[in-house]
Amino acid sequence: MGAPYWAFNTAVNAGREPEGGTLENCAVIYPAGNWAVFAYTCGAINVYPICSRTPLHGHCGQPFVLVGTHCVHVIQAGSTWAAARTQCGLLGGDLIILEDCHQYRKVYLYLTEKGYKPFAFWIGGSDLAIEGQWRWIDGSPIAMGVPYWGNVQVGGPGAPEPNNPGVENCMELSSAWMYRFSNTLCNNTRRVVCETHPL
Repeated sequence: MGAPYWAFNTAVNAGREPEGGTLENCAVIYPAGNWAVFAYTCGAINVYPICSRTPLHGHCGQPFVLVGTHCVHVIQAGSTWAAARTQCGLLGGDLIILEDCHQYRKVYLYLTEKGYKPFAFWIGGSDLAIEGQWRWIDGSPIAMGVPYWGNVQVGGPGAPEPNNPGVENCMELSSAWMYRFSNTLCNNTRRVVCETHPL
């Protein structure tokens, strides 16, 4: 207790913090108080939280595992693309972004080593905002063409993905396309690849 953490309350007849007895049981800091600690009412609504998490030296919190530079978790149950984002969010992440070729390869190897085929997975890309402009969920543009996007293979190699503009607006990875990008209906059900950053 005391300096340098706790403030000196300059109000009339006031002394050093903490003050307020049983009425002020929570701690706050604010700029007008030179960022020192003050006792405060716990039910106050005009205070913003400051959150932290204990670092684990580049490790991943459960249920994520470190794959390349990101923490990855595969949800086995099928869901729509929008529901997949919600599920990842409940775990503290979002759908995976594969904008880096090295990280993309690491994830591909992870999925194949785990034997997750012949299945498809939702990843964090779509052209839902503007038709034909494929973007990751963080707003960054998605690289088009090889080596990322697959080819339509009905009856043999065909036109490159994405196809069916205005109809198939969400992105998947599928073993049928050698785990390259493919667009499909957002209401289809797929497994989910979530990611978050290491702690």
